[in-house]
Amino acid sequence: MKDKRKSQVASRRSKAHCKGTVKEILKCGWGIAFCLAMIHVSTAQAQDASAILKQVDAFRNPLESFALDVQLTSFRNTQSETSAFRVYGQGSDKSLVEFRSPAAEQGKYLLMLRDAMWMYMPSTSRPIRISPLQRLMGEASNGDVARTNYTVDYVPELAGEEEVEGRSTYVLDLKARDPDLSYSRVKLWVAKRNYQPIKADFYVVSGKLMKRAFYRDFGMMNGSRVVTKIEIQDVVRPGHRTVMQYSDLQVKKLPEKMFNKNYLGKW
Repeated sequence: MKDKRKSQVASRRSKAHCKGTVKEILKCGWGIAFCLAMIHVSTAQAQDASAILKQVDAFRNPLESFALDVQLTSFRNTQSETSAFRVYGQGSDKSLVEFRSPAAEQGKYLLMLRDAMWMYMPSTSRPIRISPLQRLMGEASNGDVARTNYTVDYVPELAGEEEVEGRSTYVLDLKARDPDLSYSRVKLWVAKRNYQPIKADFYVVSGKLMKRAFYRDFGMMNGSRVVTKIEIQDVVRPGHRTVMQYSDLQVKKLPEKMFNKNYLGKW
């Protein structure tokens, strides 16, 4: 009898231990599954954000090697002034800006290689290193005209979804890959229906919002649907705005020396 009671007690203890073990295993298993699910969601969101940003860049720069006309018009209350440029681009990180008008500006060039920029003027013997953040005209900086790609400079994160001007949008939070970039952060609203950019907020390293861009018009150029008009508003000085209009996008094979600062103004 004693042996039988001992056996029954041992059996009950064994079953209780097994139940506890099973619960622990299930608990641990759910925890692992949850962690894996969260990792999957995080990775999927990162992939989605990158895919969305590539779609946005296709509206800004659909060609590998190109030439494009850009007209800037700066508005100050009742006054306005206009300048014209020809932008040459190769890949995602090389661009050259040729000053076309007014006549006094002809012969000047801006060369941008990633985030490094030089200005060439006929009156100087060599190019001068300048900042992409420096104003070119009105609210448009040197980098605004020369840069046509977000993906190469920023790491995107899907921050949420919002309604903007009656349209459903993805909200992307772009963090600069390089601390020396003009804007350390960009908040970008993208239409869910067709991935067209709608507006963007630009922040400097201090976290201050400097300006806001609205992507006003889109059209067909060289077989691709691209942005044709961007309005840049100065957040610090309300009422100051600059309109960038794009036209005559062409596929163009460009020589490498065009993007060598030692050849500026010589090719």
